[in-house]
Amino acid sequence: MACEGEVTEVEYFEGVRHYFRSLPVEIRNCKVIGLGRDPAAIVAYAVRERDKKDREARAQRDVNIAYDEVWCVVDVDQHTTLEQALVAARRGRVNLAVSLPCFELWILHHFEDHTAACDQERIRQRLRKHIKDYDKHLGRDFPFAHHEIARERALRADPEHCEPNRKGRNPSTNAWLIVEVIQRSGRDR
Repeated sequence: MACEGEVTEVEYFEGVRHYFRSLPVEIRNCKVIGLGRDPAAIVAYAVRERDKKDREARAQRDVNIAYDEVWCVVDVDQHTTLEQALVAARRGRVNLAVSLPCFELWILHHFEDHTAACDQERIRQRLRKHIKDYDKHLGRDFPFAHHEIARERALRADPEHCEPNRKGRNPSTNAWLIVEVIQRSGRDR
């Protein structure tokens, strides 16, 4: 998994992985030179990493080396390459989870409904009511167990944002798709 963000997304998905005891899930923070927040660059990184693992698996004749699925997590923000990233993800067999306006909307859904159009600052203000001194870090007592409630809230906000590689309306997130993949991997162990 390649994440646009360096803190919140990584902490969240590592926490989910731990919650479901899904050890085979590898979560990577995508650090891109330059802006480091360009969705097209994140998808390109994920495709390169997946292709590298595929080559390694073929060379060693071990299919277990290859990734089962590749996911990227991005915000809509003010990115000019989001549409390019969506097309590249579809072509490159990569699953792209998109949050509008930002990934923190998914975090907020663990605590409350939010269905009104908004910006990043509004989401962060709401989060500070639930996570004291919120500064992108989730804290040890984050309610990962509320992921199903968060999914229901995300679907209420945008019922059509239920598959990868598409942008929903404001507000929307399909980050719950990744949680379900991680949950399944924990059960399959």
